[in-house]
Amino acid sequence: MTTTTTARQEPPPTATPPVAPPPERSARRRWSVPAVVLVGSIASLPMLMPFGLGAGPGNTGLPDLALVVLTVTTLFWAAGRRRTVHWPFLIPTLLTIIAGGVAAIVNDAGALTLVKDLFVLLWGVCLANLGRDLGLFRLALKSWVYIGTFYALVMIFGYLAGNDVLSGKQIDGERAMFTFGDANYCSNWFIVCFFLARAARVPERNWQRYAVCGILLFAEILTGSNGGALALGCALVLGYLFRLFREDKAHHAIATGALAAVVGGGGIALLSQVDIQPYLDQASQASPFLRDSIGRTTGESTNSRSTVFGTTVRMIEEQRHPWGIGPGHTEAAMLENQETYVREAHNDYIAAVLERGFLGGLALIVLVFTLLLACTRIARRDALTPEYAKAMPHPELLGALVAVFLISGLFYETLHYRHGWAFFGLIAALHLFGRRDSPVLRTAEGKAG
Repeated sequence: MTTTTTARQEPPPTATPPVAPPPERSARRRWSVPAVVLVGSIASLPMLMPFGLGAGPGNTGLPDLALVVLTVTTLFWAAGRRRTVHWPFLIPTLLTIIAGGVAAIVNDAGALTLVKDLFVLLWGVCLANLGRDLGLFRLALKSWVYIGTFYALVMIFGYLAGNDVLSGKQIDGERAMFTFGDANYCSNWFIVCFFLARAARVPERNWQRYAVCGILLFAEILTGSNGGALALGCALVLGYLFRLFREDKAHHAIATGALAAVVGGGGIALLSQVDIQPYLDQASQASPFLRDSIGRTTGESTNSRSTVFGTTVRMIEEQRHPWGIGPGHTEAAMLENQETYVREAHNDYIAAVLERGFLGGLALIVLVFTLLLACTRIARRDALTPEYAKAMPHPELLGALVAVFLISGLFYETLHYRHGWAFFGLIAALHLFGRRDSPVLRTAEGKAG
């Protein structure tokens, strides 16, 4: 008689539910060294003359120190991930270097300014390459908007409270400059923050975003920049037209553009026929702020700009060679010529030709073309990948923001603004890594395969 024993079957092991990573690990991953440096660098951009302190040697400031740290961090970040460091806007950059270098050698002047210009270009390089990481790209957008709004609130509070240290109000006027040391520079910063908030839809809730935009616009008004107000108005119209084109409403865009041209042209014609000086005088007497803002549309401010314009044009005509007088050498040249009104060119287009010759003018044309081409490519419908399209729902507004710089360049030298090149870096990030048909991404995919 044989007995059989049945093996005892063990119950199947129960599946262990996945364990979520601890919050500390998530926090460390989110606030990595590149993220912290990126946020700190963006926060430093306005700190040219923080709270009344003067500029450093060679007109340097806190943003330049932050840029050194950001550049080193970007290089280590790219090397750690074995990624190629891209230099956006390479051709116009090379032309600018060649034009400025030739002008500096021929005139034995302007070499230091050329080094400064090249240094500022690194803002675009760093933001473009870090923008390859979608998380860092989103962080850059949110940080820019929220930090800009915080600075606007500080400036507004200081202005209303009569605290000139916080508002940066001019000693001899009513215009607020915050920590820029220049009201026009400050105005351009807040306009950039305003358009980035709208383009990236930051914050996501409409009422919060409207509040942020309102704060930024109020801060821009306190700067009293007439050129900034003009550029902002034109950019708002252009942004709406670009949006209509992107939505395949070309006929609506053409009609709206024609209406804007008629209204704008009619307004200019009316102002040329009507003497508005008495009204401006009344407004200036009613409020010191109006005196320092719209009150400057005629009178001494306009006359001084006309004088500088006429002087710089004459200096271009009297040049002995086509290489320019040297980067950043306009004011020194005016002193040598004993001009009646000595200032910088206050015009990007004239400064490019006057200081760097015809090569400088060519470099500026190529830069503008490259910027507009990049904006056109990223603004097309379905041009961006879903991830970048979610981070930048309205890329067409970036083209309108470029128009702010181009229009403001008629009155100030905006292409030397540090935050301007940082913004150009965001455009380059979308153009290089955010498009569906990006050749950079196709090349990377081919190497990976």
